Amino acid sequence: MRFSRLQVAAGLVLPLTFTGVALAHHDLLFTFSVSPATAGAVADSTGHTETGTSLATSSTVHLPPGHLAAHADDRTSPVSPPPLHGDVVGQVKSYGDLFHDGCGTYITSTSTITWVEPIGTGAPAGSVAELKIQGSPLPGLTITKRAFIVKSSGDTFHSGAHYDITIPDMPDEFACSGSSSKNDLTTFGYARSGGVATSRVVARNPATAGTYNVYIQYKDTKNALHEDAALYTVR
Repeated sequence: MRFSRLQVAAGLVLPLTFTGVALAHHDLLFTFSVSPATAGAVADSTGHTETGTSLATSSTVHLPPGHLAAHADDRTSPVSPPPLHGDVVGQVKSYGDLFHDGCGTYITSTSTITWVEPIGTGAPAGSVAELKIQGSPLPGLTITKRAFIVKSSGDTFHSGAHYDITIPDMPDEFACSGSSSKNDLTTFGYARSGGVATSRVVARNPATAGTYNVYIQYKDTKNALHEDAALYTVR
């Protein structure tokens, strides 16, 4: 299981120096897209990452200001109504080589992302929601990881308030040494329960039409930092 490539609207990948930020690209590929690509719409978003052999141990996607995400606290959530505990709010499609079935055999698997309330201990500072990512890529093997929606007041990528999606502990320990990975991490616009879409909102596109910057950072198994950026457009 490894978090793979996000597809960008218009299929654009940004250059290494972007809006004043020098990006250490290495062998990282990152794209991002939303559907529908309508300003202000409740929309699914998909991030695609390819890490080559530099497997990620932690990862953070920095969404642009104006791209809204639900909070566990209904009173502060900028989208309403927010998900309930146990709602399915996304999925991860992963392609990688796991040592549990012998190295050299790459597999594709899908993990489910569910909403967790309340937010547990050990959450990163600024966390407004917790997510559980769980999948069974091979018989007898279940992988569970925590992810968080974090509200930031600004950083080196975005000067204004925005949301990050961070996975503090990626499942690199299950991968064969020297293998590569691809992943599609999709966040649904509307939460699902029992396989049926609800009216509960997970995320909403920026209200203003335009092209927006999304950034990814991750650290690999050698503690090297990898960064890249992508564009998506809403109309």
